[in-house]
Amino acid sequence: MTKHIFVQNHHEYFEYHGNTMVVRIKKGTGNTISRDWIMFDSVEEAQDFFNDNIEGP
Repeated sequence: MTKHIFVQNHHEYFEYHGNTMVVRIKKGTGNTISRDWIMFDSVEEAQDFFNDNIEGP
């Protein structure tokens, strides 16, 4: 599952693949600026973070 957020100088993508981590990818002008893994203690926490705290398109 992927969600996209536009920020003034870059785009942020959040990916969740059904485990305890959510990946935040920042891209600017076609290049990846950074990739961060947010780790959670349970699958439910990761799902809640992805679904509740990340705004969709």
